[in-house]
Amino acid sequence: MKFNWGHGLTIFIALGIISILTLVFITTRERIDLVTEDYYPKELKYEDQITKIKNYQLLEEKITLEEADVLWMHFPPIARVSADISGTIHIYRPSDKDKDMTFPVSLNADFKQAIPMKGLPHGKYEISVDWQANDRTYFFKQTYFLSN
Repeated sequence: MKFNWGHGLTIFIALGIISILTLVFITTRERIDLVTEDYYPKELKYEDQITKIKNYQLLEEKITLEEADVLWMHFPPIARVSADISGTIHIYRPSDKDKDMTFPVSLNADFKQAIPMKGLPHGKYEISVDWQANDRTYFFKQTYFLSN
């Protein structure tokens, strides 16, 4: 049997169909994690978020992070006592939503809070703090690279 252009064309079309089916199979098995499940309702309230960010930017002292055996968050002492500061801390792992964590703001007398990061894989995390003190709301967000 001789190899002619009809055989070549058939092989070329068959390989094209196989490659397209392979790409479809690979893309349907890809896991896609959204940043947040309720994206649209949060988008409608984003003006409040902008106000919180501006309030935070007006503070003289900012939140600082210090890595030790745990991650220490140092809050600015803008309230009389640390118990007057409340809110939530959200640790977001962009590559795996199963590693996301949420903590209530619970400061010690020195306006510090320990966040347990032990056992988490090293890599990129986004830390966001939505908090209130003295009848004002604040929002802090920072990218953090865990190096344990």
